[in-house]
Amino acid sequence: MPGSALGLVAFFTTASLVAGVASTWVVGPRRPRAAVAPAITAFVVLYLVGHRSEWSFGPTVRLFGFHVALAFDVAVTVAAAAFAAVAQRVLLEIARRERQPGSGT
Repeated sequence: MPGSALGLVAFFTTASLVAGVASTWVVGPRRPRAAVAPAITAFVVLYLVGHRSEWSFGPTVRLFGFHVALAFDVAVTVAAAAFAAVAQRVLLEIARRERQPGSGT
């Protein structure tokens, strides 16, 4: 893989990590481990939308030698991380309610 492609992958990996951490900070729980699922989800969705499907909306910029719809890609990353963080929060709430004594089950 050429260095420019590695640079682009590193950029979007970092963007996914930042989006994952930010989404868990906003939605909760505020633990480092909680950012893993939203960050991975953001990266996978970005890979599927940006690379596999080649969807591209809005203006493109040249980044590491590639034409990238940066605003669209970042929006997809943030939306995917936020969705995963909310889903994670809901699942954690359900699990906590089921573990509590006297939950009726």
